[in-house]
Amino acid sequence: MPEPAPVTDPQPVTGKDRLSSIALAAFWLGSRVLLIWIWLVAEFIATGDVRYYFSKIANLGNVGLSETFYEYPTPVTWILSIPYLLSGGNEIGYVVAYIGFMIIIDAAFTIALWRAGGDRPGRAVYFWLIFVVCVGPLTYLRFDLIPAVLAGGALLALRRVPALAGVLTGIGAAIKLWPALLIAALAAPKAGRRPALIGFAAAGFGLALISLVAGGWQRLISPLGWQSGRGLQIEAVWATPLMLARLADPTTWTIEMSKFQAFEVFGPGNEIMIIVSNVATVLGLAVIIALCVRAFRVAEPSLLGIGLLLIAIVAIMIVTNKTFSPQYLLWLGGPVAALGVLHRGDQPLLDRLGVSVLALAVLTHLIYPVLYYQGMLDPQTSPGMIAGTVVLAIRNVAILIFTIAVCRRAWVALRTAG
Repeated sequence: MPEPAPVTDPQPVTGKDRLSSIALAAFWLGSRVLLIWIWLVAEFIATGDVRYYFSKIANLGNVGLSETFYEYPTPVTWILSIPYLLSGGNEIGYVVAYIGFMIIIDAAFTIALWRAGGDRPGRAVYFWLIFVVCVGPLTYLRFDLIPAVLAGGALLALRRVPALAGVLTGIGAAIKLWPALLIAALAAPKAGRRPALIGFAAAGFGLALISLVAGGWQRLISPLGWQSGRGLQIEAVWATPLMLARLADPTTWTIEMSKFQAFEVFGPGNEIMIIVSNVATVLGLAVIIALCVRAFRVAEPSLLGIGLLLIAIVAIMIVTNKTFSPQYLLWLGGPVAALGVLHRGDQPLLDRLGVSVLALAVLTHLIYPVLYYQGMLDPQTSPGMIAGTVVLAIRNVAILIFTIAVCRRAWVALRTAG
C-alpha cells in the first residue's frame, strides 16, 4: 500500500495557482447559484423541514426548551435559533437566513479543503463542489451539512492540531450523536491521542453539561428515546424487500406518515425487518470495534487507514439503521473530500471512492425529491412508483456494497503505519 504524502506547508502561490483558484471560486459560485435555481424552480417542496424549524423556534418562548426539538440534541435548538434572530421572526426571512447560513458553512469547508491542499485545488476539492450539486438543494435545507463538515474538518485537523479534531468531533456528537463514534478512529494515532481525547471531552461533555443545566435530564436523553421508537422508514436498506413487494400489492404493504414525522412502510414482514435492522446495528458496531482495535494496535496508523475508518464508520451507521433520510448521505461527503485532499498516494482508490459517493448522491437525489411525492408514495402501482422503488433498491444495494468494500479497504490499510 503506497504511503501517504506528508502534509506540507502551503507553497508560494504562482500565477497558474491563482488561475486555478479563480476557476475554483467561479465553479463554486456557479454551482451554488444553480442549486438555488433548482430549489426555486423544481424542488421547493423540500423546504418543509426549514418551515418546521421556524415554527418550533417561534414557539420556543411558549413551550420552553424541554418541548422544543426533543427529537434532536439540545444544541440543535440553539443552532436553529441563529437564522431566527437574523430574520427578525419572519418565516420567509428565516428560510432565506437559514439557507444563507448553510451556504456560509459550505463555503468555509471549501476554503478549508483548498488551504489543506497547499493552495492548489485538486480533484478532492472539486469532488466536494460536485457532491453538493449531486445531493441537490436538500444540502441547504437540512442541518446535516454541519456534522458532515465537522467530520471532514476533524480529519483535516488531525495531523497538525489533534485537539481541534477532538473538539470538532465533540461538537458533531452534541448535534447529531453518531459522530461520537468517530473519536475512536481519530484517537488511534498515539502521538495525538491525548489532545484529541481531551478536545473531544471538553467540547462533547461540556455541551452535554450545558444542555443538562438548560433543559434537564429528560430533555438531554429524549433524542435516544425518539430514535429507538421509530419504525421502518421507506428509504432504509432494510425496508427494500417490503418496498419491492409493495409494487405487486400496494394495499397489503402501505406507506403512512408516522408520529415520528417520517414515511414508514407497514405490512407483513415489517416487524421482522426491524429486528433484522437491530441485529445489523449490533453487528455493525462489532465491525467498528474490530476496525478501531486494529487501528490502535498500529503505533501510527496511516492517514489513509484513519480516513477509510472514518468513512467506514459513517457508512455502517447509515446502512444498518432502520431510518435513512436522504440528507444522511451528506455525512459521507465531508470525510471523503478531506481524505482526498490529504492523501495522494493511491489516486485510483481515491477516485473510485469519490465516484462511488457521487453516484450514491445522484441516486439519492432521484429518490428525494424527484421520484418521491409523485412516485414512491403513490397509493396504487404506477410508472412513478415503479421507477422510484427501482432506483431506491439500486441505491440501497449499492451503498451496502460500498460499505463492505470500504470496511475491507480500511482493514487492509490499517495494517501499516503512516
